[in-house]
Amino acid sequence: MSKSTAWIRTSFAAVLAALSFAAVADEQSVRDNLMKNTGLRAEAVTPSPIPGLWEVFIQDRLFYIDDSAEHVIGGPIIETKTQRNLTDERVRQFAKDNWSKWPLEDAVKQVFGNGRRQVVVFSDANCGFCRSMESVFAQVGDVTVYTFIVPMIRGERNNREIVCSKNPSEAWHAWMGQGVAPAPAPVGCDASVLERNLRLSSRFNITGAPTFFFPSGYRHTGAVTAVEFNRLLDQQ
Repeated sequence: MSKSTAWIRTSFAAVLAALSFAAVADEQSVRDNLMKNTGLRAEAVTPSPIPGLWEVFIQDRLFYIDDSAEHVIGGPIIETKTQRNLTDERVRQFAKDNWSKWPLEDAVKQVFGNGRRQVVVFSDANCGFCRSMESVFAQVGDVTVYTFIVPMIRGERNNREIVCSKNPSEAWHAWMGQGVAPAPAPVGCDASVLERNLRLSSRFNITGAPTFFFPSGYRHTGAVTAVEFNRLLDQQ
């Protein structure tokens, strides 16, 4: 073997060793680097479609970071060949996979028809568009609606009275569907659920009502027709 051939092989081996060392980043090391550099805790870390970048979910929002977490990129990532929004697809899949994690104990539950389909909605007792959806729910039927009541528009008025009632579900439907005002809240009522729901809405960056979340992972803000709502429900 000539000296030049030996040198080339030695150099090539060194390059492979360096690449192997550079590729040791894994999910845990990325989590650790993210915490060290930003103080943020990742809910999920997976390799992204782009080599050298990781998908990181932080408070249900998707970001991309490098192995060392020294650079953070906010999507979207578009696949040019197909024009697919890979970021949007991944966010929907993440929401679908985590559907069972909703804190439904803080939601008002209404069952229309057999309730076989489900939807989560963030709503406000003082929201006219939210009120219009009550008739849509009844018209579409066969859906269980979990409503997180959030004081987004005019404070706690009506919202507090409803969550403090003996039967919040009935009080909500009576007010939103029939215009029957809720009874005054009793003294000392625990309305802390409103604060919890407000924090939850902030986590999902909700700025308008109603905002719907479907088991398919799809999210929509604003009132919709019965036909459109039924179509979205059937996608689950």
